[in-house]
Amino acid sequence: MVPVTLAVENETEKFSINQDTGVLSTKVKLDFEEKSSYTVQVSITDGTNRDEASVEVEVLDINDNSPVFEIHPATVPVPENYTVGDNVTSVTATDADSGFNGEVRYTLVGGAGRFIVNQETGVITLDAPLDRETQDQYRLVITAQDQGRPSRSATTNLDISVTDINDNLPIFSKQQYEATVSEHAEVGTNVVDIMARDEDDGENAVVTYHIVKQEPSSTPPVFTIDADSGSISLAEKLDYGKVKRYTLEVEGRDKGDPVLTGSVSVTVWVEDVNDKAPVFSKDQYDVSVYENLAGGTALVSLEVSDEDE
Repeated sequence: MVPVTLAVENETEKFSINQDTGVLSTKVKLDFEEKSSYTVQVSITDGTNRDEASVEVEVLDINDNSPVFEIHPATVPVPENYTVGDNVTSVTATDADSGFNGEVRYTLVGGAGRFIVNQETGVITLDAPLDRETQDQYRLVITAQDQGRPSRSATTNLDISVTDINDNLPIFSKQQYEATVSEHAEVGTNVVDIMARDEDDGENAVVTYHIVKQEPSSTPPVFTIDADSGSISLAEKLDYGKVKRYTLEVEGRDKGDPVLTGSVSVTVWVEDVNDKAPVFSKDQYDVSVYENLAGGTALVSLEVSDEDE
């Protein structure tokens, strides 16, 4: 019998042929993701004659790759006035396998039920209204799972930061303020301090104060207010004899856009000081009496007035 020689003519680093049995074998582990098919040329010769044949090798995929998420922002800002159904962001994961092994589906946990993810596209949408004043941070855990058997998966975290919109009015610390001031108080004397709080954030929460009405009115106004601190002080002298009570309407305005406003009533009582002397109704009273008038007889009624109380 004439001896023959079998040989692999290409892809020699991956395939070999047994000289005795003619079995073509792999020399290394094949990777579908690297190359899914090979055409291996094999030859046979007896030293005089030679022949070649090709072997088509198809590499079948197994589920040996997990999904991999693409890089995404760690934190996504979302305005609190987003409406249900609005797109928040999206995540994308790829799987190097093929067919069902490379088909990725998304699921989401966390977020207090306010967010959902489209299982096919990875688009995250709002599923319930947001309120920054109630909760301003959410952490979502998103899983990408392939459809292989057994399946493989990967997870990623995504933080949602709820950003403020100007949706809260300034609220004063009291429903009504009252103060009492002596009529002798000097101009510049502090009357009362008022304060309002705004539950919004940043400039939306900065409150300035303004007196918008004084009853009874006067020109110039009797009171002034520090726009930043809310401290009300005297701008003019008081006179109890003229006005015993003032009512002020004060507004607190935030710096949002649009500006939101709260208001409160401030009552200022003027305290009387004994600074007025009693005054007779006449400078002189003339009285005529009989000489035999009995003792204790009333002669005249003297009228006296005092502007103080």
